[in-house]
Amino acid sequence: MNSQKIKIKLLDGQEFALKEFFDANYPIFCSFAAKFINNSSVCEDIVQEAFVSFWEKEKVFVNNVTIKSFFYKTIRNSCLDYLKHEQVKNKFLGYEYDRVESSEFFLEEVLKNEAYKIIYHQVNKLPTTGRKIILFALKGMSNEDIAQELNIAVNTVKTHKARAYATLRNELSHVFLLYISLKNNFKA
Repeated sequence: MNSQKIKIKLLDGQEFALKEFFDANYPIFCSFAAKFINNSSVCEDIVQEAFVSFWEKEKVFVNNVTIKSFFYKTIRNSCLDYLKHEQVKNKFLGYEYDRVESSEFFLEEVLKNEAYKIIYHQVNKLPTTGRKIILFALKGMSNEDIAQELNIAVNTVKTHKARAYATLRNELSHVFLLYISLKNNFKA
């Protein structure tokens, strides 16, 4: 063997040249990958990644059979991962495209954005403590977390929250009616 060739040591003391192994097995491994994936460039990428993974391994292999076993398992697992990813991607893209393309999606998004704008406008009109508490609550914080954040008692949080919600219900009752009305008009 040429000393410039990359050599891999086996447990039994034998060595083999990675370049020779690559040249002899690359087409076979690509053919194996093609049984899973009908795209030659993807198959070639997967096989090349298997060689990179092999190169990065610090493990010493017992013999040539265990090395080939490593490659076949790595290539099979990579192909299956690729197929799962494609399946999820295609399912998501198909669903998302159909959903996003629909006029109902468009209407829902417009109505949500307008409703959020009105709600946040009303929230900003609340007294300072009530506004802070509602904004924290909208972020999903518990009463205990809000109390700790604002350095006030939990009962104070509950009181301010109840007052703020009562004010918002009174000020925003028309938003719900407007939402229902607009939604029904767009569907007609």
